[in-house]
Amino acid sequence: MLTKYFALMRRSLGVMLEYRAGVLIWMLVNVMPLVMLAVWFSLAEDGPIGGYAQADFVSYYLLLTFMRQMTTVWVIHELDYDIRYGNLSIKLLYPFNPIHAYMSDNLADKIIRLAVLIPLGIVAAFLFPMMRYELTPLSVALMLLTMAAAWAMRFLSQYTFALLAFWVSEAQTLHEIWYAVWLMLGGMVAPLDLFPAPVAAIAKYLPFRFMLSFPVEVMLGRLTADETLLGLAATAFWLGAMIVAYRWVWRRGIKQFSAFGA
Repeated sequence: MLTKYFALMRRSLGVMLEYRAGVLIWMLVNVMPLVMLAVWFSLAEDGPIGGYAQADFVSYYLLLTFMRQMTTVWVIHELDYDIRYGNLSIKLLYPFNPIHAYMSDNLADKIIRLAVLIPLGIVAAFLFPMMRYELTPLSVALMLLTMAAAWAMRFLSQYTFALLAFWVSEAQTLHEIWYAVWLMLGGMVAPLDLFPAPVAAIAKYLPFRFMLSFPVEVMLGRLTADETLLGLAATAFWLGAMIVAYRWVWRRGIKQFSAFGA
């Protein structure tokens, strides 16, 4: 399977290199974290807000921008189209589950993004020397681990919503509702610490936080050891739940797909 996956990745990387201009455009339009940075940086000019000074907002949103780029997923558009127009039939002939073909495309994209983000990160370090992170081997390892989990959760949630196209014609519309909640409660609009206490208390245990802002919180060093362990446990729980949901919908959906002779 590993050999097959490497072959998929080489193919996907070739496609991404062919359409590298498109990838760059996609990166440029994902600027919402930078917009929110400008908003909160301006609001914090007269003093810290909820424990966040201007330097804290810079550190938070610049790393969130990186996290947003590295967890970007678009599988819902491809899979929804393939199901509705019967193109999934071709992928069912592969000697492995079609999910791996979609995953390889999304992972290859991250190689291109990294090639762009690393030089930009170096420039940002010079432009914003006030950035402060918890740069220890443990925190970096935890950030990478939770970032990978965040990508996996975003991918599986999108994939599961796309599988609803086996039954409904508006699978993407249903996902847009999920996406809107993710933007609000995932830490994009504001760090969850700045939300009203009742909302923040609930949002900190919902999956949206662990699909975006939790890795950033780890690197900022704003979490206690207990909060970090609790966050890791919640990450494992939600990732497991999404794997179960995907497998459940896939098994029933593929029967539906085959029943119509697609």
